[in-house]
Amino acid sequence: MAASGGAERLREAVQAGVRRDYTAAAAILEQLISETDAPPEVYLFLGRSLHALGEYSRAAVTFRDYIRLVPRSYLGYFFAGRTYISLGMPGKAVPLLQKALSKKPKDPQIMAILGVAYLKSKHSLQAVESLEAAVLTDPDNKRIYRAYLNALFIRGIRLIRSGNPGLGAQMLTFVLDNGVDIPLLRIELGRAYRDMDMPEEALEHFSVAVEYAPRDPRLRWYRASVLMAMDRSGDALEEIERIRSLDGDLPDLPWNSELIDQYIITSLMQDRQWRKAADACREWIKYRGPDPEIHGIYAEALRSLGEFQAAQNHLSRALELAPENLSLRYAQMAVSWEAGDSKTLGKAIQAAVRLDGDEDLITKYSILYESKNSEDLTTVLTLLQDGVRAFGPDTDLMYTLGEQYLKVGFIDEAAGWFRKTRETETSHQRSYLGEIAAFEALVLEGSRKDRGNLKKSYVRYLALWPDNRTIRREYALFLIHVCEFPEAAAELETLLAREPANPTLRRVLAYAYRKSGRFRDASVLLKGLLKERPKDTGLLLEFTGCLERAGSVYYASLVLEKAMPLFKKSPDIPLALGMLYFRDKKIEAAFDMLRESAGRDTGDPRPYQWMAAIARQHGTAGDAAQYEYEAKRRKNSVKK
Repeated sequence: MAASGGAERLREAVQAGVRRDYTAAAAILEQLISETDAPPEVYLFLGRSLHALGEYSRAAVTFRDYIRLVPRSYLGYFFAGRTYISLGMPGKAVPLLQKALSKKPKDPQIMAILGVAYLKSKHSLQAVESLEAAVLTDPDNKRIYRAYLNALFIRGIRLIRSGNPGLGAQMLTFVLDNGVDIPLLRIELGRAYRDMDMPEEALEHFSVAVEYAPRDPRLRWYRASVLMAMDRSGDALEEIERIRSLDGDLPDLPWNSELIDQYIITSLMQDRQWRKAADACREWIKYRGPDPEIHGIYAEALRSLGEFQAAQNHLSRALELAPENLSLRYAQMAVSWEAGDSKTLGKAIQAAVRLDGDEDLITKYSILYESKNSEDLTTVLTLLQDGVRAFGPDTDLMYTLGEQYLKVGFIDEAAGWFRKTRETETSHQRSYLGEIAAFEALVLEGSRKDRGNLKKSYVRYLALWPDNRTIRREYALFLIHVCEFPEAAAELETLLAREPANPTLRRVLAYAYRKSGRFRDASVLLKGLLKERPKDTGLLLEFTGCLERAGSVYYASLVLEKAMPLFKKSPDIPLALGMLYFRDKKIEAAFDMLRESAGRDTGDPRPYQWMAAIARQHGTAGDAAQYEYEAKRRKNSVKK
């Protein structure tokens, strides 16, 4: 394509973008990249078109290519950062947007989007600073101001929960004064003022929160707690009676401030609000001092969040205060088992035995302890089978039984127990991974029917834990193995967005595109790889093959013609060029290239096979027979 033609096509792409016909724009831009020495802005426009189409992974990779070509421009970093936010990867967006801002300081749009990236990646202080700078630079921009208030809201909550209620309350009050008034904001302000020993202000905010959600018993508990702390026990008991009307199971107890706060923690645990329960436990310990029961509940909340080391620390503190407390020993067994700490598990079992603890619990954890410390696989298998029969659907025992079946080679049984475990506890991550491992083993043994089961197990896992790149990579390769190329391409695009400079991923994705019939998309990727490895014959042939299949026979031929003097010994270049000439009905030129290929490798039968096919098609039977004879001779000599 001539330079003037390329410029005209670029104008067409820009006009398509103006009309919001991003599909047409992307098609033109991809053709320009694959068929011409496209200027860098083509990559920028393509990335923006792909972003507009919702193809964020491909957009991110394209913007990275633009950055490589024009590293001094802020545009590539800015648009790439924006796309990574859309991909749910704010951590990757932050350094890109920082780079954009360093190249275009004081730009309010960049500062604002950087602030959003900070906020989404849980860096609330930097988010506030960045958005505040954006507001000062562009004070009339309402969208930026709303984002600033949102950042202040999040930052204020985090300050309050991390022990700085004064500054946190200031931020939330500013947000409130600017028209944002929701129950969560009022609750957090109430907590802040309670922590600062300002009960009147705390009561005001908790009361407003109750007005917003009068049927939420937790809000009323907060109000009752403050009333009790203010020695307004009559008002507090009236509030508790209102709670009783919402919750008929509320026990009749001699309520006081401490008991109310305990009940709040217990209700949060019952509602599986682990983080809020942990925060409430932390506040209790901070203001009332160590308590073995609260440390124990804190440990259970942390265990449920997967923070096993912190959970073990709180259990250790609780046991220092109450070493004879059996409930704490049971909790220690559960936490040390999930943390994979066999040493602590063994000690906890011994302590429970010494305290004449529950036989069933001691038996269960003794079986689990043996499963990790005994080398007698058969005995352990029997123990686990007996344990499951005795204790029913216990996920610890069921999962470990699945593991044991996998170890001894009973793969179908292993898959079954992993399935039962995840069905019993849908958040049991290891059981999903175990099921994948079991079906992988069955597929490796040649079970075609389990290919579908393996695919389903990958899909189930990634729906819950999408950020596990190792599993996503395994899934993509499995899809390629079973020839499900369009789905493989989608998974590889997701991976490539996280590793845009990975040449292996690009090559495999190009293969998946090619096998899916997406030859233009494949040629764009392959051209980028070819620039990095210009002497790779395989890449060159794959690239020109994709160009041909995309309808660009002329350009594919042109590329190979330019490559001829650069690959003087390769028989593959003239062979591919001869085939292209034939398909373009350039018969004499095709024969010339095929003879050139045959001369470069006197043992390769392929040039003569093609010459025979061309001769037969064009009615020269005698020549065809001669070519066939030479092809067979070469083929037979190779076999010898």
